[in-house]
Amino acid sequence: MSIEQLALLQKETALDLADVAKLLQQLSAEQKLWLSGYLAASAQQGAVAAPVAAPSNQSSQKLTIAFGSQTGNAEGVANQLHQQAEQQGLASELVSLADLTVKQLKDKSHLALVVSTHGEGEAPDDAEIFYEQLMGKRAPELKSLSYSVLALGDSSYELFCHTGKELDERLAALGAKRLIDRIDCDVDYEADAAQWQEQVKSVVAPLLESTLESTQNNITPFPAPISQAVAQHNKNNPFQAEVLAVQKITAHDSVKNTFHIELAIDEEAIKYQAGDSLGIIAHNDPASVDKLLQALSQDGDVQIEWKGQSLPLAEAFEQHIEITQISKPWLQYVAKRLADDALKAISSDHQAFNDFVWNKQLVDIIQSYPAIAEWPLDWLEELRALTPRLYSIASAPTQFEDEVHLTVNLEQAAESAGLASGLLCQRTQEGDVVSVYVEPNKHFKLPSDETDIIMIGPGTGIAPFRAFVQERQARKASGKNWLFFGNPNFHADFLYQTEWQRLQKQGFLHRIDVAFSRDQEEKIYVQHRLAAQAKDIWQWLENGAAIYICGDANRMAKDVEQTLLNIIAEHGGKSDEEAKNHLKELKRNHRYQKDVY
Repeated sequence: MSIEQLALLQKETALDLADVAKLLQQLSAEQKLWLSGYLAASAQQGAVAAPVAAPSNQSSQKLTIAFGSQTGNAEGVANQLHQQAEQQGLASELVSLADLTVKQLKDKSHLALVVSTHGEGEAPDDAEIFYEQLMGKRAPELKSLSYSVLALGDSSYELFCHTGKELDERLAALGAKRLIDRIDCDVDYEADAAQWQEQVKSVVAPLLESTLESTQNNITPFPAPISQAVAQHNKNNPFQAEVLAVQKITAHDSVKNTFHIELAIDEEAIKYQAGDSLGIIAHNDPASVDKLLQALSQDGDVQIEWKGQSLPLAEAFEQHIEITQISKPWLQYVAKRLADDALKAISSDHQAFNDFVWNKQLVDIIQSYPAIAEWPLDWLEELRALTPRLYSIASAPTQFEDEVHLTVNLEQAAESAGLASGLLCQRTQEGDVVSVYVEPNKHFKLPSDETDIIMIGPGTGIAPFRAFVQERQARKASGKNWLFFGNPNFHADFLYQTEWQRLQKQGFLHRIDVAFSRDQEEKIYVQHRLAAQAKDIWQWLENGAAIYICGDANRMAKDVEQTLLNIIAEHGGKSDEEAKNHLKELKRNHRYQKDVY
């Protein structure tokens, strides 16, 4: 559309350019292209004809960008791809797998699927129904669909990127054609995700070119409206939060070092809800970097190439490279390069790997296998990049609108502390600032105020439930609150004990069951307390209660879930398969939610 035509439109409709731009912001790129052609044709004819529908084949020939996301990473990657496709003029749509059925795939032409794996090989909550439909016997043939999958995961888990792998293989089995091969991403996924995004766009653009050309009809579209970007704090633009308090909340003789952290925030700049997590962006401890350099007999000033950039080795270790956690792919690389059969066996077995790397950092592996220090520094490329650490928020914004609280275990390997836990619990003091951002957790949220809740959170898994009860107290929720908490010892590890006792007296914590595993000869855990209250648990569920689990995914969450299945089977009079389906139905209705790690 020419400037003269736009001016004519402005005059005839009594709209100014700001109004036009505001309207255009509500349209997709595809709609803008169609509208520009329609308005140009109307202006040339001197009259406005009745709008006609866009060609039917246009809606089918587009890039459908779908995501299944538990923590928000997959959704973020999908959003990025959608924005890039819009800017490039590619017809595209963005959809959650929660809103997409497998039958609808029959009408799609090109699919870019971003999906994470949750827990031990599970589909994320918003992808569960789609996953079951696609894997089911009644899934339709999809011979007209072209697709690509980006799988997000964590290689420290046994079933790495399991959901993405299964969906990729199933789509191919149903006749769909791969646009590009699946890419499996570890926790430092950004570079691989960017590569996948570029590959998808480059492959899809020529395939959709004819549709775009026919839509444009050789008419210059409206110029894109200029919009002001809204400042948003995320991991690329973190908020600088002042440290208000660092308080140890386990006794001096406890086997754990657990701290309560309070940070000051600007409630207008950074917002959160009960159930969300806080991302901590931290650099490695300079003292740990010095130990690592000594173990490698390297000068920190030596220049290295890492991930496409040249920088001093000490800077790379401090600001860019993960040195406090050992990844399975890196250990497998080391085992192969050393030709160490024992290490190969360890790195290929999930439990053996976990047992081996527990309480170890990179410097410990170097000291155990000194031959690594003799290698050229090319092996650094195999290490993961530093990633933010997420902590469940232990406060409710309704009570602490300008603060955020965390419950943090100080993780230590030999004399070295964990990345973020070392920063928060050891290296910061009141008045210091730390870089933070909120990671929303839409799959771990409170139900209606009238609904009863059962909360199971041993150890630092107690954090979000402190926020839950605070929130319900502020809202004067009528639903009852039942807490299960466990830790080693009553006298040393009863986190927030006085708060829970006060809330009980005030009538906001209706029941609490505790399991202190080392206070008696036979160890007692939260799943044992659940089993002991099986009849009441079932009654609460029958009355509509929602149940929440937070904490360790490897053991606790599995044991608790099995106990819940036993309770449902026994007291609900169901078979094992019926109990699984019942729990699955609770999950679909958001009455069974987990935040496990």
